[in-house]
Amino acid sequence: MTRQLRIEPDGVAIDAAGHDTILQAARRGGVALPYECGWGSCGACKVTLIDGQVDLIFPGAPAVNPRDARRNRILACQSRAISDVTIARGPGDWSAPTPRCVEQQAILRGIDDLAPEIRQFSFETAEPIDFRPGQYAILHLGNGLRRCYSMCNLPGSTVLQFIAKRYDGGTGSNALAALAPGTRITIEAPFGVCTLRRQPGRKVFVAGGTGIAPVLAMLREAAAARLDFGSPADVIYGARTPADLAADDMLAAAIAQTPRARYLPVVEHAPSGWPHAAGFVTDVIKAAIPDPAAAEFYVAGPPVMVNAVRSLLRAVDVPITQVHYDSFG
Repeated sequence: MTRQLRIEPDGVAIDAAGHDTILQAARRGGVALPYECGWGSCGACKVTLIDGQVDLIFPGAPAVNPRDARRNRILACQSRAISDVTIARGPGDWSAPTPRCVEQQAILRGIDDLAPEIRQFSFETAEPIDFRPGQYAILHLGNGLRRCYSMCNLPGSTVLQFIAKRYDGGTGSNALAALAPGTRITIEAPFGVCTLRRQPGRKVFVAGGTGIAPVLAMLREAAAARLDFGSPADVIYGARTPADLAADDMLAAAIAQTPRARYLPVVEHAPSGWPHAAGFVTDVIKAAIPDPAAAEFYVAGPPVMVNAVRSLLRAVDVPITQVHYDSFG
């Protein structure tokens, strides 16, 4: 069933499909509501519900709080319209261009093993889906199951590539891992705002696990454009063991073509003779980045890692405007 979504103060009216969140419906209609994480953690997508009723998909979302309920503030990324709805967006810059969100059928064309239980999945769509490196897509994996995965390739073709890990007991990861080449699924894209800012200055890319996917895409963007930021571009990639550092060859190729870039891998369990850092990504930041407040950070990975990095950067006075992150919930 289709509902009408009205966005004030602009008076824009958009048709919202029954399965769409407020955020998805707005993006399909070309309205760039702000958001960061897309799963209810950060609260950046909160809007005011003026009229109508919504259903909260994830009542336990970290950003949900009683004060917002009293003020009719809702999470656009976790709320679906169950009647015609009117919302009021907050103040801010709404002029920033963003690729329009679309939904397409896609065919799984290839699966490549990258590390233990980590694979690259290559899907083909009928028409190219425009996106910015660092953004992610929602994959419909059957029976109402939807999961978010970041593209690791560059836009401009009908191919979308994702790096994903299969977890024991993980409903979404096991559903994706079970797909056979030739399987057709629905993909919605793009989402996410953790994208490369091209202005000069030191860049620090921090990835954990499959968080390497959006970081790899951004590095490929920098390599393709031969971007020289005029300062170092450090790539810190953390995993449990050296074998878990996925996409090493692809990462090395992108780093080699990016001026002033260097690779700083780190593992929790370092074998004898391991030539790089042992520990966590936060240890490498402390040791290798002499003036964090002068750098711009791009962070992607599991929430525990992302939160640890954000806490560290906050403690050393890195401005929040210099920290862009994608927390994989």
